[in-house]
Amino acid sequence: MKLNLIKKFTSIALITAMLLTGCAQGTAKTTEPEKQTGEQPATEEPKEVKETFKIGISQLVEHPALDASKQGFIDEMKNQGINVDFLEQSAQGDIANAQMIAEKFVKDDVDLIFTIATLSAQAAKQAVAGTDIPMVFTAVTDPVFSQLVTDLNVTDSNITGVVDAAPIKENLELFRELKEDIKTIGIIYNVGESNSEVQVEQTKEIAKELGLEIETVGIASVNDIPQAVDTISKKVEGLYIITDNMVASAMSLVANLAVEKNLLTVSADGSHVAEGILVSKGISYYEIGKQSAVIAKQILVDKKSVADIPVQASENLEKKVNVKTMEALGLSKDNKAFEGAEFLEQ
Repeated sequence: MKLNLIKKFTSIALITAMLLTGCAQGTAKTTEPEKQTGEQPATEEPKEVKETFKIGISQLVEHPALDASKQGFIDEMKNQGINVDFLEQSAQGDIANAQMIAEKFVKDDVDLIFTIATLSAQAAKQAVAGTDIPMVFTAVTDPVFSQLVTDLNVTDSNITGVVDAAPIKENLELFRELKEDIKTIGIIYNVGESNSEVQVEQTKEIAKELGLEIETVGIASVNDIPQAVDTISKKVEGLYIITDNMVASAMSLVANLAVEKNLLTVSADGSHVAEGILVSKGISYYEIGKQSAVIAKQILVDKKSVADIPVQASENLEKKVNVKTMEALGLSKDNKAFEGAEFLEQ
């Protein structure tokens, strides 16, 4: 009996050993190609997740120049392949609205605030104070005077941007080329905008060097423009259009009134020519918007410190002429002031 049991156990052990050997051989066959080639079993690569940034855009008022800056910024961010959720807001020219917009952006914890025009930038600066939200501005003439930064090279307040400073001397020289014996030029500006005050003072200083006189009329609303043009037309031969947002919002009106008064018009902003201003030699607001987007990319994607990004200016100038206005004023395309210009048939 014991012998039979021993035989049975022996048989079971042999069968079990054979089965285990077979399994081991089967496993060796399935893994053999890996041993020969060194390849590893295919695994699914994790998909790269591109970060989406939330950027608040605060624009003071809607008019062609500022609209161009916004579009340049948006286009360049897309061109760089950056995923952005844009929160676009316009203050409609109201500083109180600009303040509320900026505060809402901070509450929404945006990754960056892009401001267009001085008053929007000043409102946003107050809102981001004490936070780590970076701010990039554009369409600001003098960020030091406007107290956005302490120096163009000192941006340790987490604020930087691109200025829209116009080539004032070159623009005033255009008046001389248009009318050699011109003596007095007028400026209409918003008395409540520091950006405009800076330009008026700068223009007066440069005009002295060129032997020109500057007459100014301040306005508090767009409704003041007709009377302002009428008043200044009695004292001047030409009208210099600075980058004033209130005046820019009614540029077609200003241009038409100036033609009626037979005033030569020169602007620091090329977009004004399309609305009837005679000639412009200045920056492209679309380009400074793009330049601002490059800065935003450095901050958000490249993780560059704002303190290492000084305030910038555009070096590219463009000259434009409105043909309809030119003809209305009895001028021709061969005038020296129009050399190298783009002629707009509008």
